Amino acid sequence: MMFYNFIQMEKRRMKRLNNRLFWIINFSLLWLVQCAKLPGSVGKSRDVVVVGSLLDTTFIINNLQIYNYMPQKEPTFIFIFVPDTMLKNVKQFHSLFLCGSLKDEFINTLLNLEAREATKKDTFLLFKINDLWAKDQTVTILAVSEPHYLLSGILKYKRIIAKILEENYYRKIKKQYYEKGIDRRMKKTLAHFGIEMDFPENWMIDSTNKSENFIFIHTHYPDRSIFFYREKRTGELDDSLAIKKRNEITKKFYNGDYILKDLTIAEKIVFQGMSGLKLKGVWQNDSLVAGGPFLTYFFNKNDSLYIIDGILFLPGERKTDYFTTLEVIMNSFKLR
Repeated sequence: MMFYNFIQMEKRRMKRLNNRLFWIINFSLLWLVQCAKLPGSVGKSRDVVVVGSLLDTTFIINNLQIYNYMPQKEPTFIFIFVPDTMLKNVKQFHSLFLCGSLKDEFINTLLNLEAREATKKDTFLLFKINDLWAKDQTVTILAVSEPHYLLSGILKYKRIIAKILEENYYRKIKKQYYEKGIDRRMKKTLAHFGIEMDFPENWMIDSTNKSENFIFIHTHYPDRSIFFYREKRTGELDDSLAIKKRNEITKKFYNGDYILKDLTIAEKIVFQGMSGLKLKGVWQNDSLVAGGPFLTYFFNKNDSLYIIDGILFLPGERKTDYFTTLEVIMNSFKLR
């Protein structure tokens, strides 16, 4: 039986998932797991190793892959499919998705008695375990009572599984980013503008329009930039107003960039404890014959609207890793 330091479980109805946390602790193994020296995890940030005895690879890709428009449709993950008999060879990968039934030996070995009984009762159970066989590792396990329920289990939990994989991918990119170090001089310079963000070296500040509360930080190879803007404003910002406001700013300061609405999504967020709105999609500039992905955060504090925006221009190359790194930088933002 295996110790689970955390297990996230959905009981019968998907809508009840967020209200249920299910803990299974084998106290006889608790000390051994906590004290064992784990090896470091391996694999590229995009790698997701899928382990099972019956793997419908096309079905899994179709239901678990996450795509972003950059503006071309770009997959986030590289799925590596491995039979359960080879599990010992991939135990150190940073992202593992194990799927099988109680008739599979590797599933029975992983689940303790309480987990096996719960799986029999509920037909499907989803488990998430951090640092099971390696440091900085996330293992997601889908256990079903009978083999013929496996595809139904993937369909039931596909959004949750994809979210777990996406969060682990982001965490991997973030870890790699901070391992390279932060430019302390840049932090001191940004403090003069009342903000804080973690930039690496070789980024430059353009404060030409600081009198209009607009500054942007940029770098090349590939071309990336993040701007910060503030104006006096109160009240909520809806999707259409957010798009209009961003287009106004980029038309003025970015030589006419504008949002492609059909490739842009909006959602309400809480950013650094402040309510706001997020836009994520594709920008285009007709005069420069250029385009690429963008991410914008809008949030209110006191009587001001704050906007942080990141864009990437990298034609003909994969963009997701660079774009996710932009998101890591933007998420380090703080008002001083």
